[in-house]
Amino acid sequence: MWAEIDLSSIAHNIRTIAAIAPRSEVMGVVKGYAYGHGNPACALAMLEAGATRLGVARVSEALHLRDAGVTAPIHVFSEAPVQAASSMVASDLIPAVYTEDFARALSEAAKAASKRVPVHMKLDTGMHRVGLLADDLEDALRTLKTLDGIEIEGAWSHLAVADIPDHPFTRKQLDLFEEMSARIAAAGVNLRYRHIANSAATLTMPETHLDIVRCGVAAYGLWPGPQTVGVADLRPALALKGRVTMVKRVAAGEAVSYGLNYHLNRPGHVVTIGCGYADGYDRRLSGNADVLVGGERHRVSGTVCMDQFMVDVGDRSVEVGDVVTLIGSDGTDRIPAEELAEIIGTINYEVTARIPSRVPRVYKDGA
Repeated sequence: MWAEIDLSSIAHNIRTIAAIAPRSEVMGVVKGYAYGHGNPACALAMLEAGATRLGVARVSEALHLRDAGVTAPIHVFSEAPVQAASSMVASDLIPAVYTEDFARALSEAAKAASKRVPVHMKLDTGMHRVGLLADDLEDALRTLKTLDGIEIEGAWSHLAVADIPDHPFTRKQLDLFEEMSARIAAAGVNLRYRHIANSAATLTMPETHLDIVRCGVAAYGLWPGPQTVGVADLRPALALKGRVTMVKRVAAGEAVSYGLNYHLNRPGHVVTIGCGYADGYDRRLSGNADVLVGGERHRVSGTVCMDQFMVDVGDRSVEVGDVVTLIGSDGTDRIPAEELAEIIGTINYEVTARIPSRVPRVYKDGA
């Protein structure tokens, strides 16, 4: 099996986002192996399409991009262990800062390297994951301003419910972010960048755009939430495909796969697909999801195994080697990631992000 990634769709989505937020820089968020789409190919496609900077969750993700020759600014969203400060400075990464211990380690690393490191203060405006609380802001500013080698370049926060349009908590977060930003300015810090908009806010709330918009899921043509579907011209970039590895004629009354939960009520062809839950194809899709065989839908039959699953295609003529589409289009039909997410009770982000590295990514440019 393999994942096909259409880089031209990613480029199209970045250009669409840039047109929606014309006064903001676009940050392409490529954490989680580019939401399962793969790096550095996706990162480079975003930059070529007009994104000016990238965002990752971990230092290792940023170093992977640097090793691939990416020179654009790379933001690391979570504070790294203090031991990683020197590596971040050496690779010219842009750290998020919200604790004194990390800020001091970063300062020491910057001084040792004779560098001045731009940092972005992470502000907690109500999601309470990481970041500085409003009550701690002035104390943190006093500390940061005493540390050599550090320049406060930006401030940012993250929205908890932007995928639900008109949710009052988003307004509350934005107001608190504006207030905290003003307090930073009052302390004598000139913020070059303020950013709070994720994909959902970028698509539906122009007032959140500010200096940078951070787009991950939208850049891959996935919708940030059910209520955002169709609000922009986004194109899904990923298709997940497998091949038929075996075809069997199975008699009526026989059962298929672990647990013998699927019984044939008439003779039919059962095909085996070389894909399973170790490839990110969730076991809860057993008996619930469709795949496309020759452009037609057929239901997953029985339990999804670790490396394979079966499909009863009835009397359809299928041969070993035929392509089966698990996510994506075949003919006039399409199975979107959102469809699988709904079946297993999760979000489209997880459906693509959990596709492991053992599944090859095949990149194409459909332009």
